[in-house]
Amino acid sequence: MKNTPIYAAIATILLSTTALAQTATTPASPTPPAATTPMAPGATMGQSGQAFIQQQRADQHLASSLIGMSVHGAADETLGEINDLLLDRNGMVSAAVIGVGGFLGVGEKDVAVPFQAVEVTRNADGKNRLVLRKTKDELKAAPEFAKYESAPATTGSVAKPATTPPATAR
Repeated sequence: MKNTPIYAAIATILLSTTALAQTATTPASPTPPAATTPMAPGATMGQSGQAFIQQQRADQHLASSLIGMSVHGAADETLGEINDLLLDRNGMVSAAVIGVGGFLGVGEKDVAVPFQAVEVTRNADGKNRLVLRKTKDELKAAPEFAKYESAPATTGSVAKPATTPPATAR
């Protein structure tokens, strides 16, 4: 749980990226390019040509506000809380990791569900509400989500040496 602020910051940065493209024109060209990619609403262009987002839109949610939130079932029962968000290599949230069962974190297990299955709505008072159309029993029966302790290798594989570490002197 001590790494939660770090993960929340990373998720927030990755969730707020916007892909922009520019079409270069030459001075000799009398007409503008036929297709240009519009900037996202609320974005401005910096000196380096990169966009900066100035304000969160109504349909966007900060990862830091989702992590730790209670997830409710269709019958309004509390199913668990968001412990983490799983991001893919493109920066998209692919799953919500929900802590289910247990009491005060003891006996709790993490279950990952596709993020698209979690309905994220914003109440009139501006607070987010999370609904998952599953039951407590379905989540308790779901397989536990296994985390990598370190990032898996992305380019090739490196075999570990077959030697054992030397014994320490006592």
